Amino acid sequence: MSVHCEGKTLASLRKGESATVVGLQDVGRDNAALRMRLLELGFVAGERVRVVAESFPSRDPIAVRIGNTTFALRRHEAAMIHIDHPAAGT
Repeated sequence: MSVHCEGKTLASLRKGESATVVGLQDVGRDNAALRMRLLELGFVAGERVRVVAESFPSRDPIAVRIGNTTFALRRHEAAMIHIDHPAAGT
């Protein structure tokens, strides 16, 4: 699912926060491969995602858990993933 609206993204979450994926930003041709990679990793609408670690001091990259798998994402990659309202500690 492509998302065209502005709102919260995975990049805005802090360590320990979780949310539900709403969709991915429509990125055009330049980032089509990255968008496909995110979909293949499981960042699809309805999936719960949680930030489990952040690099210090820049918070880039972040470690996120989706299902039973943990991935490292750069902030610009996480900014492509739109989420619902985060819930701390869930």
